[in-house]
Amino acid sequence: MDIYEHTQNVSSKYGFIEFLKLLKKSLEEKPEDWENNDLTSFIEGLLGYSVDRTHEVPSWKVFSEILLAARVYE
Repeated sequence: MDIYEHTQNVSSKYGFIEFLKLLKKSLEEKPEDWENNDLTSFIEGLLGYSVDRTHEVPSWKVFSEILLAARVYE
C-alpha cells in the first residue's frame, strides 16, 4: 500500500502514527517528491492547504490528508 492509499484508510491514532512513519520515509527516500522539504515551506504549505480546504469534522484521516498535501501545496 502506498502513502496515498494509506491516507484514505487512516481511522485511528495507530493508523495516523503509521502514516507519519510513511511520510517520514517518503522525505528520506524521495525528497525530490517534496516541493516543501524544509520546515518553513512545509508549514506554509500546511497553512495554505488548511485555509483552502473546506471545513469538516477533524479526524485522523483529515490530519493525515492535510500533512500529505503540505509536502507540495503552495
